[in-house]
Amino acid sequence: MPSCLATHHHVLRTILSPRDLNIELYAKQSRSFVTGRRRTRNASSCTRAYSSSVQTSDNSLGKKASSSKHEVSALLHRISAFLPRALPESNTTDGGIQSSQLWSELLSEVDADLCSPPEAHTSARVVVCGADQWAGSHELITALLENPFTTDEAYSDILRNRWKNQSAYLTIEYRPSTSLVNGTLTIPASWLQQYPFPIQLTEISSLSSYPSLPKTFLKGDVLIFICNPLTKDIPTLISNAQHILQRPNTILVLTASSTSEHALDYISKELAAANCTPGKILAVDPIRALEAVSALKADPSSPAAIQRYQEDFMGSRISLLGDVLAGMLGLKDSGRTSSLLLAIRTQSALIQMRSALYASARSVSQARLAIDRVFTGASELQSQVEEIRARTDREVLVESGIDDALLRGSKEMKAILESLTWLKMVWRVDEIDSLVSSALDRYWCRELENQLILQTGRLASTQASLTSSTFSQLTKLASPSPSPAFHSPILDNHLRQLIHSPTYALTPNTLTRPIQARRSQLTQHTTTRLHRDAQNTVLGAFGGMFGGVGVAWWLAFGESALSLGTGSEAGTALGAGALAAVASIRWAVGKWERAKRKWVEDADRVGEGLKRDLKVTLERGIEKNVAVVPMAAYEGLRELAGKQQEEIDVVRSDLISMQADVEALETARPS
Repeated sequence: MPSCLATHHHVLRTILSPRDLNIELYAKQSRSFVTGRRRTRNASSCTRAYSSSVQTSDNSLGKKASSSKHEVSALLHRISAFLPRALPESNTTDGGIQSSQLWSELLSEVDADLCSPPEAHTSARVVVCGADQWAGSHELITALLENPFTTDEAYSDILRNRWKNQSAYLTIEYRPSTSLVNGTLTIPASWLQQYPFPIQLTEISSLSSYPSLPKTFLKGDVLIFICNPLTKDIPTLISNAQHILQRPNTILVLTASSTSEHALDYISKELAAANCTPGKILAVDPIRALEAVSALKADPSSPAAIQRYQEDFMGSRISLLGDVLAGMLGLKDSGRTSSLLLAIRTQSALIQMRSALYASARSVSQARLAIDRVFTGASELQSQVEEIRARTDREVLVESGIDDALLRGSKEMKAILESLTWLKMVWRVDEIDSLVSSALDRYWCRELENQLILQTGRLASTQASLTSSTFSQLTKLASPSPSPAFHSPILDNHLRQLIHSPTYALTPNTLTRPIQARRSQLTQHTTTRLHRDAQNTVLGAFGGMFGGVGVAWWLAFGESALSLGTGSEAGTALGAGALAAVASIRWAVGKWERAKRKWVEDADRVGEGLKRDLKVTLERGIEKNVAVVPMAAYEGLRELAGKQQEEIDVVRSDLISMQADVEALETARPS
């Protein structure tokens, strides 16, 4: 590039080198002005020569860009069709970046630009935006476009007051006359004509003025993002404009007069650590540059003003912005103007596709995090249930004192049975069933039954707490949460049906049913057998006694083969009869004692079975009553998360494939 185009301001900045300015300090003011005008014409001639050389140079870049246009357009259509699968239709978070509607519109416009004829590519689009109202974007644009030698009074007035009564953004273009109509500022600024093609400058007042990132900002071929590090620290800047700082066509301009190379390196590392790699980071002082322009404009023929302008303008480093912009636009490559613009549009298309895929990748990553949160939430519900199972097992089965209750009940029943001696039993033999059954109802596990009823009330409170916690977890998944896809009305309706089902509520006999069943078992089987044994014992005893009397009579008076014969003593016969009667009574007493011991043994076995039944009943009560809602929610959420995981895996696979296609096109483009 010719040296006369090294600077990128108006014509004066093109020709006034430090050596020229020092010479003019000792020249006459009139000669200085004439010399400046002559050098202006020389610079204009040099600019035209540059443009001519660019237009007549080798057009291989344009041919390659044109040949890849169809590939880029095809990939644009593929990505546009893919975006609704990866991005929500609209999104208010992240400045609205993760919206399929936004990116579909942007890619559609990019595709329309690519498919338009070459003559439709008339200008390069440069968008300038400040991070906030203190960034200095207004001063930067004013310093770049101001012309200290113009005689048009409206020029500076309109330029410096361009944001008066403007609210959205300004479009600035080159025209021979100055005007501001409907948000479009036309101005004869030489800065807009320093390249082989016109520059369309879009100025956005500040990013903080918009709740969502404007699409206008993303449409630029080059984005100039301005930040004052004194008013916007780097973490906040990354949080507010991460997507902008990740685009390779972004120029981050730091408007701080004391920013050093060391500070720039530190800021660059901070951005890189947050995965933000803008195309270039510059440090300029637009206020100093604007003051230099204003000083020169006040007295353009004064050597002192020229000297101050030279020092302040060069010290502001604002002229570097033009060099960086030229590199961003690919002006180091040669080609016809139309081919250069086509290459710029192609590069912008690749950047937009990469940005759309990056937004999709963030959305997929957030979806995966949401799935992880759902799995975590479901696991928390399961953990709560397992904790309650362990706690209730200890509280209900241990603290209720099942073993002590069974031991006390066994002692009480033993005492009652021991009080029923054979003689007492004989007189109440028909009441044995009712006596023992009544004692069972009064003493056997009655305290344990009361304790279990109390524990049932505590379980009901735990059930209500678990159900509330479950619905609280599901509420977090409802829109506008990060996981609205996991809010299932079907699952919610199923859980509410469980709550209103007849089997959901815990009743006083939920845990006491095993006691009632085992007590009934003792009453219907063991006690009935004891009653039958008592009756058989009495019948056997009286039968033995009557049989002994019969034997005695037979031996004494009867005639049979077994008769003792004549002369047998009556005492002997009576002794034999008494022996038979006593033997029958002894047999009856032993049989009754064995029946009572058997009843106690059966009751002990029933007690052991009761402990097992209580454990199973408690587990079933937790599963079917206490934890039925959280466990149903756990299964439902895992099923939903599993389906979402499968869909996300497919989307991620397609995303990786498209990212590889974009990288292949970028690699194939000429550098």
